Amino acid sequence: MTGALPRVLLVENAATLSLRIGRALESCGFIVESASSAEIALESLDRWIPAIVVTDLDLPGMTGEQMARQLRLNLATRALPIILLMDGHQPDKERQALLAGVDACIPRSADARFLAFRIHALLRGYHAPRTTPKEPFRRPTIAVATGAGGALMAWAPPDVTRGSSLLNPALAKDTPAIVDLLRGEGMKVILLGGSDLSSPEHWIDAVDCALIDLSCPLFDGLSLCRMYNVCRAGNSISGGASLRLLGFMDARQNRDGFVAAVYAAGSDDLVDSSICAEFLLLRIRVLLRRKALLEETCRSEAERVARKAAMEGARAKTVLAEALEQANDELADANRKLIDAQTKLVQSAKMASLGELVAGIAHEFNNPLAFVLAHEDTVARNLERALAALHAGHIPEAHAMLEKSRDRLGASSMGLGRMRDLVSSLRRFSRLDQGAFDDVNMPEAINTVLALLKPKLEDKISISCDFKAPSVLRCQMALVHQVVMNVISNAADAFTTPERTRADDPLHKGRRDTEAPWIRIATYIEPADFSRPDGATEQYVITVSDNGPGIPPLLRERVFEPFFTTKPVGEGTGLGLATAYGIVKAHHGIIDVTESSEGGACFSISVPILPHLSDPRATTDIHITEVHHENV
Repeated sequence: MTGALPRVLLVENAATLSLRIGRALESCGFIVESASSAEIALESLDRWIPAIVVTDLDLPGMTGEQMARQLRLNLATRALPIILLMDGHQPDKERQALLAGVDACIPRSADARFLAFRIHALLRGYHAPRTTPKEPFRRPTIAVATGAGGALMAWAPPDVTRGSSLLNPALAKDTPAIVDLLRGEGMKVILLGGSDLSSPEHWIDAVDCALIDLSCPLFDGLSLCRMYNVCRAGNSISGGASLRLLGFMDARQNRDGFVAAVYAAGSDDLVDSSICAEFLLLRIRVLLRRKALLEETCRSEAERVARKAAMEGARAKTVLAEALEQANDELADANRKLIDAQTKLVQSAKMASLGELVAGIAHEFNNPLAFVLAHEDTVARNLERALAALHAGHIPEAHAMLEKSRDRLGASSMGLGRMRDLVSSLRRFSRLDQGAFDDVNMPEAINTVLALLKPKLEDKISISCDFKAPSVLRCQMALVHQVVMNVISNAADAFTTPERTRADDPLHKGRRDTEAPWIRIATYIEPADFSRPDGATEQYVITVSDNGPGIPPLLRERVFEPFFTTKPVGEGTGLGLATAYGIVKAHHGIIDVTESSEGGACFSISVPILPHLSDPRATTDIHITEVHHENV
């Protein structure tokens, strides 16, 4: 025995004997629950299942032997050990009890220690049952269909003792003897009549066996068998064990073909009115046992299917998990490749921009350099002439040559100064890819960008700046040298000709623009907006607007997408604004495009204001993680 102390259900109507046996078993380590009748004991099995049942043979109403049969017919108590207490050694009664399912027969006068030994022997390997039975105990329910004039109604064999019906003569007259017989065996009985006969769906799920009087003139017994057979077939398909049907006919009704018709109608067994009570009960027990076995088979098959489904589900989950893990690995690998490709493409875009920038700067260098080289030859010739004039004594001529050389050197100095300014701008621009945050002089940085873009802007595009915001902003240099530069460069590219037509653009209603191109750059401070989660700090705003052709509303949401460009094939990579978007997001800022006051495009860049490095409240360990580009 393992677990909790075994609970013994003692069924004994003699109070003195029940008290004596109960105390003796408790002294041996058992928990004893007593019941004064088999009916009370069976009712208690719905609430708890004992480890063993010790019952007296002679009980009021249902006997101990009859209770044992009921316990063996129920799945919840089929394996429950049963000890029967009886008067001395009675071989015939012991044989009947053992056939009924009793495990041991012991005289009432036996020593309590002997009873405890037998209990321990029957409980070897016992495990404490659940507090709530897995399968509730349910007494068999029999439905009886008979009526006045039927053979079953008149059936009254001598071995049937009428119980409660004798207390009420009127009830005894209207109740068939089979009812007392079945109730004496501990079974529940339902008398079918009226609408119940034709409406089996109301009771068929609660009944184990139906006893049908085939000779009753009040209804057609064969039709009832066929109807109930159809109903139980439906229950069987839905997974329940089917109802058992037992036909009862008049012994004088046994004529050729009738028996075959009864079985063809769906009856599982057939008896006639000449049967004795004991044999009738045996036939009913056989049918009940058959139904119990079918229920157990159905339950076992359902459990097997459930276990198989669970195993298949677990196997499928394992396969799915492996596939998911593989897919995640492949996705991670693809993501790494995509990031590498994106990095290379962004770098390509930077190199393309740098190439375009270098081409313009080379043009800027070429003019003053050619000017300096040309003046160098002139100065050299003038100096030679001045030396010759001095040697010849022509002082005025030498003086004139020297003055010309001085003028030429002054002009060359202006060209070299222009080259020096370009080199200085390039040196400042060389900090483009630095990710550290620093105090940046915004007007100076924007003017550096304008100086580098001067070859593209030329003199055809008017540039105006309005710096209302403080000059110093703590940010990355890339915010100006790449974001602002990309936006201004795109604005300059939008001016394809001095005279721009919008006749093909329905948004501008065919209006033709003849005003000079212009680009306006402005900075200002936007106050904190505490109604927004991301607007709890002041914003430093940079706007770049123009009077170019603008961007249609349907395309404004796509201009920040990687590889999206409105330029002709071969003239744009579609990564300039995508890179700018990523840089602004790294500053926890916002970049947006709207329509300018003149119908062109207006790019607005706003970033939160951070404390300056010179500010004692500023920290030196602020790092902003790079934010990869997201589609807008």
